Amino acid sequence: MIKKKQSFLSYSHLVLPLLAVFFSISALGQIKIYQNGQGTLRGTDTGVHLDTPTRQKIDLAGTWSYAIDENWKEVKVPSSFDYRGRITFVRKFTVDEAMLNSSAFKLVALGINYDAEIYINDVFIGKHVGGYTTIEIDIPDNTLQLGAENAIKIIVNNTLSARSTIPLRKQIWGWRNYGGILRDIYLLATPKLWINDVVPHATLDKELKQGTIQVTAALTSKSLDGVRDSISFAAKSGQTFFALELLDKYSGASLGQSSPQAITVHPNRDNEVQASLVVNAPKLWSIENPDLYILRAKVFIQVGKQIKLVDARDQQIGFRKIEIIDNAFVVNGKRITLNGVLWQEDSPQHGGSLTYEQMEKDVALIKTMGANAIRFAFHPPHPYLLNLCNRYGLFALLEIPVWNAPAEVLAQETFQGLAEAMVTEMVNRVRHQPSVLAWGIGDGFDSSDPRSRIYVEKTVAALKKLDERPIYFGSRMLSDDVCADLVDIAAVNIPTDDVKRFRNLISEWKAKYPTQPVILLRYGKEVEPNNRNGYSDPMSQESQAQFFKQYYAVIKEEGIAGSFISSFADWRGDRPLMTVNNGEQYIHPVGVVSFSREKRAAYDLVKSLYNGEKTTALSIGRYRASFPFAHIIWGFIVIFVIAYLYHYNRRFNESFMRSLIRPYNFFADLRDVRSVSIPQTIILAGAVSITLALVLSGILYHYRTNTFADYIITQFVVSDAIKEQIIAATWSPFLGILGFSLMFLAGFPVIALCIKLFSTFVKRRIYWYHAFAIAVWGTLPIVLLSPLGMALFKLLESRFYVIPVFVLLAVVHFWVFIRILKGISVLYDISPMKAYSGGMVFSAIVLGGVFVYYESVYALTAYVEFIFHIARSLY
Repeated sequence: MIKKKQSFLSYSHLVLPLLAVFFSISALGQIKIYQNGQGTLRGTDTGVHLDTPTRQKIDLAGTWSYAIDENWKEVKVPSSFDYRGRITFVRKFTVDEAMLNSSAFKLVALGINYDAEIYINDVFIGKHVGGYTTIEIDIPDNTLQLGAENAIKIIVNNTLSARSTIPLRKQIWGWRNYGGILRDIYLLATPKLWINDVVPHATLDKELKQGTIQVTAALTSKSLDGVRDSISFAAKSGQTFFALELLDKYSGASLGQSSPQAITVHPNRDNEVQASLVVNAPKLWSIENPDLYILRAKVFIQVGKQIKLVDARDQQIGFRKIEIIDNAFVVNGKRITLNGVLWQEDSPQHGGSLTYEQMEKDVALIKTMGANAIRFAFHPPHPYLLNLCNRYGLFALLEIPVWNAPAEVLAQETFQGLAEAMVTEMVNRVRHQPSVLAWGIGDGFDSSDPRSRIYVEKTVAALKKLDERPIYFGSRMLSDDVCADLVDIAAVNIPTDDVKRFRNLISEWKAKYPTQPVILLRYGKEVEPNNRNGYSDPMSQESQAQFFKQYYAVIKEEGIAGSFISSFADWRGDRPLMTVNNGEQYIHPVGVVSFSREKRAAYDLVKSLYNGEKTTALSIGRYRASFPFAHIIWGFIVIFVIAYLYHYNRRFNESFMRSLIRPYNFFADLRDVRSVSIPQTIILAGAVSITLALVLSGILYHYRTNTFADYIITQFVVSDAIKEQIIAATWSPFLGILGFSLMFLAGFPVIALCIKLFSTFVKRRIYWYHAFAIAVWGTLPIVLLSPLGMALFKLLESRFYVIPVFVLLAVVHFWVFIRILKGISVLYDISPMKAYSGGMVFSAIVLGGVFVYYESVYALTAYVEFIFHIARSLY
């Protein structure tokens, strides 16, 4: 008896380490940091706060110290940390005496992700939530010090929640949640009487021959008492005026000025002032001729005949008239169709902290491709991208990162308030940019639920108060959407690889929203980066190009207002991706150029389509789909071993039949006389494990390229490390089945341990042998599924078999569950009903605990409901 017990224990000690190795979860490891470190751009092409003679910037880019675990290191800022959690950043900077005495200061940061607490010289100056909108915080008086000992500390935390952050917790097909100071950061020094905000509104008359700029500006003043400089002296003895001046963007020549408006400045408060400027025969901004101006708002003081400039604030503007006529966009009287591309802020070298050079190269490639619009996916981009769109002649669609959100979350007032704050920051920062065409309030959220209408209504109302541009969101609920009527543009995402169905769905969507322009917000296809096997191979570059050729033809025929290819370049995601076997599970390979910006076949083809040129023929190639022989091999192994033992081992034959037909007698004999041997039990355990692995592998292999299946797996497998192993096992079935087999094999000792532990409640002494044998022989019916496991990946290709197969699997597993409980009742010598009820209660407690954890941390019910709504819309 002792030897038998030791034999089993030694076996279990072999299995458990193998399981731990297979599903090992990596430790924190070395954090990847993508450093930019580039100084803030100066001049008239900066993204925010163009340089003027009255303003200075103390650039805080460069070397900072950072700490994650109180171990201080250095990093170049801006930079992107591929890390989730809290990071503390510190650096010193210098303020000279003249600037300190004569200036008001504010901190400007173009992007710190996600939650930022900011201290200067140990004085808390503010907190900001949201990683992709500009932070502007006034620095209180007497906070800064003379000299080089000023210190700024920023505590950043990019941990996301399933309910209360925007964006929500990381999702499949999303973007990388980089942490840190992602973009430019500096101190802006202005005069103590300065223009704090300028809201310009440029309009054209009906004939497009006269433009008008109306401005609402906010002037702020600190007390000038005790300040001894020429401006403070003039302010006390002269008259203060506000005026507008229009400058040529490239020559700097003055083209006109408004009449000076006398103002009375009240210290330590905002002073609102309005002014207007008429421009005759303005040059119009368009995608063909993106003519730009500099609008300068200025405050000056007149003492006698002398004029002293106090502050000047510049903004790029352009004159263009955008209308929606007959469900189409009309720009300066000319109808246009949006031929766009999706762009995501990411690169191999710099992560989410792209250099100015990289941003301009991307925009130049997009313009060369013939696109006339960019959809900045998921979140507002670096402001410099809008400057580039202005100069290159590209429309821009901007949106807040409300992505993949369930209705239950959208209905929460705190979430709605956070969304309203984000759209306000987004619009206030860039509404003067002529390239901005429309505002997005989210993408892919649950727009089929009436609760979502409240979110859409509130967010749209907040936007309409700020700007008159059209509003959109990306709907994925093609048949059940209940929110698209609340916005100006009926934008839709259509996830299908069937051209005929694609055409039908666009037609149905157009018919559903006949009074709104329809745009396809995203369409594209995954590609294996180095696959040039011709378009007969569905993962080749040629197949991706052929996809765009076919689908763009449908889009043109349907005559919708615009469409956006997904995407310009590949990007990193936050969750590993199952649908493409490219060796880089976190890279989304859908770009017409690669992650490193190498052109693919689709780039040249899209360029021909967008420019109305003849497309070149694509190679068809010779493709043969791979066949997963591993399922056949492992299935035959199980069948051969079980058949061999059944025919040539009388004891196994009898045990096999009695266990299936008369389980009560079998388990009683097992308890009393040990009717089966340990080697046979272990062999059966291996056969059951391999069969379960066959079934799981077959299901995963069939759905390996299905994005909806990948979405479901991502919701429930919350560990990236485990999902990485599942993906590897899916695409390498032979090793995958081996790994899954070890995992299931390790489950038998766990079940045996539970049986032995619960024996204390019935005061029965249970041996490891008995507990293990009950666990294994109770699962005997599973080996009958081995022929099904061999062919499962093929059977699931027919919809006719899908439901019967899953019903059969559910029935067999329930049968096994009841058999194990029956064996336990025999082993414990209790009535079967007690065993059944106890097993049910225990299972309910375990499942309830898992549910409570998932619900509290991952909002399980909200996302399950969302998944159901997606499935209902798709199928």
